[in-house]
Amino acid sequence: MNKKPGFVLGLTGSIAMGKTTVSNMFRDLGTPVWCADNEVNRLYKKNGAATKAIEIQFPSVVIETGIDKNKLRNLIHEDNSVLKTIEGIVHPLLDFSKCAFIKKNKTLPLIIFDIPLLFEKKQEKNFDAVLVVTASETTQKKRVLRRKNITEKDFQLIKRNQMNEKEKLKRADFLINTDKSLTETKQDVIEIHSKIRGLMR
Repeated sequence: MNKKPGFVLGLTGSIAMGKTTVSNMFRDLGTPVWCADNEVNRLYKKNGAATKAIEIQFPSVVIETGIDKNKLRNLIHEDNSVLKTIEGIVHPLLDFSKCAFIKKNKTLPLIIFDIPLLFEKKQEKNFDAVLVVTASETTQKKRVLRRKNITEKDFQLIKRNQMNEKEKLKRADFLINTDKSLTETKQDVIEIHSKIRGLMR
């Protein structure tokens, strides 16, 4: 990454661990957050940068509004190698977006990148530190299966592509467990925010 802000924090965690909740709490403290999931949604819209390239490879997953994520997920169920092709299209576009985000916020003391597969894609070297958001397996499964259009089969496929939770926890510089109440989680966010700001003095 090019010239960057004072501190660049990577935020990660497996599906349904509470990354979005924690990211929003950092935003409430005035910290800009780049979210990989939001960027992918933008790229998958009608006329999105990834949509035309994906349509050439997998026309069946494109509908009037852009990429149909359920159809794409089903295709990956059938052949996991499809995921590699999709990543080859999407990741360069995400890299471009990340660089633009850094450039826009280069004078700020702290920015955050919310990236679900941060460790899996060996991106930790791009950050000054990594915050892992976690929760118990029971909590995770309960949250996932409450989501619209996600089945037990989908959950297992997603887990298959994500690093073991114990390994993630070992690699974390900061940790937030969202089994706690929202108030307690918010306090954890405030403490980490203050600690990082303190490191920069």
